[in-house]
Amino acid sequence: MKLRARWWLILAGLVVLVVVLRLTLFKPRPIVVETVKVAHGRVEDAVTNSQAGTVKARLRARVGAERAGRVAAIPAREGAHVRRGEQLLVLDGSTARTQLDAARRDLEAAHAAAAVARADATLAKQQFDRTQSLFRSNLISQGEMDQAKSRFEGTVAAQQGAEARELRARSAVRLAQDELEHLRVLAPFEGVVSQRMVEVGESVVPGQPVLEVVSLDHLYVSAPLDEIDIGRVHEGLPARVTLDPYRGRVWQGAVTRVSPVVNDIREQNRTLEVEVEMKPDPSAPTPKPGTSADVEIILDTRESVLRVPTNAVIEGKRVLVIESGVAVSRDVKIGLKNWDWTEVVDGLGEGRVVITSLEKQGVKPGARVAARTDSIAGGARAGTR
Repeated sequence: MKLRARWWLILAGLVVLVVVLRLTLFKPRPIVVETVKVAHGRVEDAVTNSQAGTVKARLRARVGAERAGRVAAIPAREGAHVRRGEQLLVLDGSTARTQLDAARRDLEAAHAAAAVARADATLAKQQFDRTQSLFRSNLISQGEMDQAKSRFEGTVAAQQGAEARELRARSAVRLAQDELEHLRVLAPFEGVVSQRMVEVGESVVPGQPVLEVVSLDHLYVSAPLDEIDIGRVHEGLPARVTLDPYRGRVWQGAVTRVSPVVNDIREQNRTLEVEVEMKPDPSAPTPKPGTSADVEIILDTRESVLRVPTNAVIEGKRVLVIESGVAVSRDVKIGLKNWDWTEVVDGLGEGRVVITSLEKQGVKPGARVAARTDSIAGGARAGTR
């Protein structure tokens, strides 16, 4: 009996030792979690494009020559900034200049002939007046009077013909000048030469594109939205634009067009095209047309509301808070939300510590936890829905 009692005492001692070690030396360490404190800030309801958008220019033109010819010079190369009416390309104008010189010589001859005709007409008029005076005094015959009248009328007709030929020669000069002008390709608006399709020495035909000019003053983004957001998007809504080459840089803008039809080419991914006008920002780099872009259309904004990170909300209705080193579930009522922040309408007060690293193994109600970093939920920009 004494031996059995001794074994029971040893066993009890071992149990007590295990319990003591478990509660002290082998006590499970708390799970280190990321946390934030509930605070006031901005929350936005927004939608974003379902696929990459594209920066485009309102003014973009492929200009061509109005006449056929050989390219003689290209003063504006790719990347050159040009003003409206500035010369972009010149065709060989040797033939046109020869025709212009000939037309000018013809004009000079016609001008001289018209001057002679006017002088003859003036002289014939003077002779006719004298003959008419003599005829009234019965000093000359009717035949002489008729001859003087005929000469006068002939010179008047010759003058009119010479002046008409002078006008025609002047028109020929203008036509030759226009023809020479049409050998130049001019910028239709202020912008940048984005592409050159020909080289010096090549022949072109009327209407053939030779250069492309793009204006960088009126840029917009064309982007597809998921059809589920159609009913909430309309013209005039504010928007933000981000470009892949400029990480962290944001351009402000506004929705200027919402397509009246849904793109149903892919039935499983129906989209609606929207256009967002980018506001000029002198402090930012000039976006390049063709760059991929993302748009964030702001549907609603609430300032200075209680908010928590969206990734801290479980199933849209509860969060885990830390109370005395233990994770505790709290039901909440939410309002606006996006990828970054969720508005808390009821269920939490300012300053409560909320767990954000919910994906960490073992993080659940009742688990012993310890906060690794505390950050006030109020400084970051609201993201997309």
